[in-house]
Amino acid sequence: MTTNVAHVLNTPGLGGVPRVVRALVDLTDRRRYRPAVFFLKQGEGLDLFSGLDAAVETAGQDRGKTGAIAALAAFLEARNIGILHTHSFRPNLYGRMAGALLRSTGLKIVAHYHNDYTDKWSDPTAIALERSLGRITDARIAVSGAVAAHVAEMTGAAPENLSVIRNGLDLGRLAFADRSRGRAALGLAEGQICVGLVGRICAQKGVDTFVEAAERLLPDLPHTRFVVLGATEDHALADSLRARADATHRQAIRLVGHRDDIGDLLAAFDILAAPSRWEGFGLAIVEGMAMGLPVVASGVGGIPEVAAGTARLIPPNDPQELAAALKALIIDERLRSKLGRAGRRRALEFDWAATASAVDALYDRLLADR
Repeated sequence: MTTNVAHVLNTPGLGGVPRVVRALVDLTDRRRYRPAVFFLKQGEGLDLFSGLDAAVETAGQDRGKTGAIAALAAFLEARNIGILHTHSFRPNLYGRMAGALLRSTGLKIVAHYHNDYTDKWSDPTAIALERSLGRITDARIAVSGAVAAHVAEMTGAAPENLSVIRNGLDLGRLAFADRSRGRAALGLAEGQICVGLVGRICAQKGVDTFVEAAERLLPDLPHTRFVVLGATEDHALADSLRARADATHRQAIRLVGHRDDIGDLLAAFDILAAPSRWEGFGLAIVEGMAMGLPVVASGVGGIPEVAAGTARLIPPNDPQELAAALKALIIDERLRSKLGRAGRRRALEFDWAATASAVDALYDRLLADR
């Protein structure tokens, strides 16, 4: 018998969570589970789900909280969903509120935690609702041990109800990467060191810390180039950083936005920086490691366990420490090579097939308890 599964996300987006869901849906065992995808809001990035062997639906534009919950409940009922799998902060709340309306049908509910939600759960109403919905949650998934500890501490989730299932690595996304093509696209001269940051322009990713570190380094290392690769979430921050870079370092510091040629641009980098203020896992870090890039990253959230000693870890919000760690790599090719090799070995331990298999096994356990 095949069970219908609904994955619920906030928007198609361009961040890590939609990519996680795409990988899980692609690799779900279709002999046991038939997946579908539901978005609470419309948004850019829906092409990520093109060609998907699964139904994809959105609640529609500007439905609001009540409208989105009602639309999702109707979707779950119409498609005879047996397992509701929600992803990240808002879908974990709205999704389970919709699921509560259908508990009498035997619906099983899985909440997937992809990040640290301290900022969001500081709202007393949000954390109270999260804890209340825990009573109808059959299983919780955390993407790292750090996230699991965070969820347990903040929500009181029982350990037996909380599984750590780490994300995987999509080598196919990087398989045809071409360093020469990527460096040409960025206008890099031969021998010029390029330090990259891959992530949305928002407070979480520490793009401002990266730009300040670059400004500290450029007087002594004027030929180094610094590139931010990622979509804009905080437009005011992006405008401020672009104006700041253009004023003094127009060619040396660039924010290039979202790009489809991610493999080529990762290959063009010589060093990857990830000065996040919080991070549940760090897909971009794993991809950079897989490309053999030495990594300098904040020692927060899931990053230390993901890097497992292969990255230079620094405190968040510290451009001086970031600059010092980057400088050590910029001036030392042997050190870059050493860290890059170690990081690649570690990255290859992450596998989406294993991740999807672990999720399917969790579903199996839930259905066995019926």
